[in-house]
Amino acid sequence: MGTLIGTEVKLLLRSGEFLVVAVLFPAVFFLVMSEVFGTMPPAGFDMSTYMMISMAAFGAVCGAVNVGQRVAQEKQAGWNRQLRLTPLPGWSYVLSKVVAAMVVVLPCVALILLVGFLVKGVTLEPWHWLVIVLATWVGSIPFALLGLLIGLAAKPEAVAPLSVMAFLLLSMLGGLWMPVEILPSVMAALARALPSYWMAESARELVAGRPLDLAGVAVVAVWLVVCGLVVGRLYRRDAARA
Repeated sequence: MGTLIGTEVKLLLRSGEFLVVAVLFPAVFFLVMSEVFGTMPPAGFDMSTYMMISMAAFGAVCGAVNVGQRVAQEKQAGWNRQLRLTPLPGWSYVLSKVVAAMVVVLPCVALILLVGFLVKGVTLEPWHWLVIVLATWVGSIPFALLGLLIGLAAKPEAVAPLSVMAFLLLSMLGGLWMPVEILPSVMAALARALPSYWMAESARELVAGRPLDLAGVAVVAVWLVVCGLVVGRLYRRDAARA
């Protein structure tokens, strides 16, 4: 199991597409958007800190959803069928993908925070940095399951564009690219129905010393359960076909 997870992490980190889309793109986007909205600080945060947390969540979404592309490649190569011939239980494949996605999320988040500190001059208490990392890391689980869902459900050639579409829509509609406060009321309501919004908002709440919003916890839990159930069903369907 540990070897399987280690292999998954190495393969993802060696992917040039992953490094550009999931690691570098959010960092560049952070620099741009913090300047665009620099004169519109939301209550309780300066814009650099606000957008740093949002872009850390964006990086986590990108890194987690991209795991679906590995799943599609393995389906096409027959690797899934080979694993079913080993003593490993079926759930270990799904778990290894989720864990690998969570591991590769860390450099995405770390780079955003480093840029925020070194380039934008964001200053926080030491434990606040840790809170942001933990909130985005744990919050990436539903997106890893979503990436798995796409990889298991779609044709291999369709997985990459669907994954990109998924993380772009979740980030844009989830209010990660701009403060939710400036969005129309309908879009703001939609953002609060997405786990991407609550990933960033939970980190901001914890940094500000506020308790977590139970509505946000409920939204993330629903996405987690639904994606997990669908992934389990798709994996059992593929196993039955083998």
